[in-house]
Amino acid sequence: MSLLLALSACGGGDDGSDPPSKKPGRPEGKAPGTGIAVPMAHRAGPAHVELLALGRTAGNSVTGQFRVFNDGQTVLDPRISLFEGENKASDTSLDASGIGLLDGAGGKLYMPLRTTGGTCLCSSLNGKKIPPGGSLDIYAVFPAPPANVRTATVTMPLTVPMQEVPISGDAVQPLPEQTVDPGSSKLAAPRIYTVAGRAEGDEQSVDDDGGNRAVRLSADVLFALNKADLTPRADNLLRGVAEQIDGSRGSAVKVDGYTDSSGNDAINQPLSERRAKAVADRLKQLATRTGVTFQTAGHGSADPVASNSSESGRRKNRRVTVSFTMPPPPAAPASGKPYRWAPGKPTSVKTAPFTAAEAKGLTAEVNSVHRDAAGLTTFVWTLRNDGQSKVAVRSAFELDAQYNGFFSPRPQSTDGISILDTATRVWYYPLRASSKECVCMSMSRPDAKGDLNPGESVTYSGVYRLPAEAQTVDIDFPWSGQEGLRMKGVPVN
Repeated sequence: MSLLLALSACGGGDDGSDPPSKKPGRPEGKAPGTGIAVPMAHRAGPAHVELLALGRTAGNSVTGQFRVFNDGQTVLDPRISLFEGENKASDTSLDASGIGLLDGAGGKLYMPLRTTGGTCLCSSLNGKKIPPGGSLDIYAVFPAPPANVRTATVTMPLTVPMQEVPISGDAVQPLPEQTVDPGSSKLAAPRIYTVAGRAEGDEQSVDDDGGNRAVRLSADVLFALNKADLTPRADNLLRGVAEQIDGSRGSAVKVDGYTDSSGNDAINQPLSERRAKAVADRLKQLATRTGVTFQTAGHGSADPVASNSSESGRRKNRRVTVSFTMPPPPAAPASGKPYRWAPGKPTSVKTAPFTAAEAKGLTAEVNSVHRDAAGLTTFVWTLRNDGQSKVAVRSAFELDAQYNGFFSPRPQSTDGISILDTATRVWYYPLRASSKECVCMSMSRPDAKGDLNPGESVTYSGVYRLPAEAQTVDIDFPWSGQEGLRMKGVPVN
């Protein structure tokens, strides 16, 4: 059966010029790419992936075609590079099921479709090794996002995201292995994950899950010790929350009060209830949208968000949380172009050496901090080993309870790298899907580039939901539970 695919009509290099007619290593006689390419952090690298096509197809689906290039000197085995999850090299059913289609505005990550029999509508990678200088064409078929979504971000476990990719309607021929028609086959329920963001600040923190927002307000700012009367400082925080409630579409707002574990619940429970009511009453006065109802509850010391064993943790647990439907992201201001990889054309926004003693010889180079029209910001950076010995980096950048205040749900990733909005003093962490996977570089799989020899470099990335107003940020690179490098004054383009 012949399947029609949609080819993306896009192109251009980092400097806006037309892509070259033949890139290094491009196989003769194969379909040309679109000019959208990203590096792959494979241990056998260097390697990169190029977009061939992305478009709406049969059965309310979107099909993507990609070409994986081996730019190195050794054979590249892609079996675990593109599989969803943390499977072992001995797994015999590995495929390209880890490729995702991210709708930033909708807060959804669309994963490849499967038949009711469990067959992935994506490339099988069994036995498909790529020789030096060679390439491999692969595909994945996704459930389609809403019709008004015209661009998306393509994510892969070991690559920089392909940002702002147009979803086209131009037909091209399928790859030879594409034999399952999504329009006529019996398909399992689509895998569509909600994508959540996390931000931490001294006065307020925010948890987004794509559909809902929870704003955690510091009780130390809202109230005096053991009191439930709002302080003068509280009004600025509550005005900002009221504006977000006015911008949302939901009719219900929940206000929950919490304390730390100090004292006893005979005191903590009624105190948390009175504080929740005080915040709700003030928000009713500040919000201007009609038809909004407020529900309040107190929880005492239950449901902590941090450990009560430290003062910083207890401070986070003393809070009032305001939950409501997430407002639509504001239109992104005019910005620069999305990151595009090109051979021999590295971009560098800022460079600095690591300060942690254990990271001696390592240098971080910011390649791009780009905010797209969907309201997401993709941070791309290159780690270089300018030292004299090999450095293990596999778990150096993950969340750490002692340093960040909370653990990583999926260790060995770059989810501990946080970005500070210097205007609001709020730290933002990479997005995370409801599958618990971070929308950042995952190094838990054996194929990841987790060790750097002298002279080697690797490019990592993460996707964040920064506010539209953020223009200059600081970036914090942890190193195994301590500060590794604080890079200041990085522009968002």
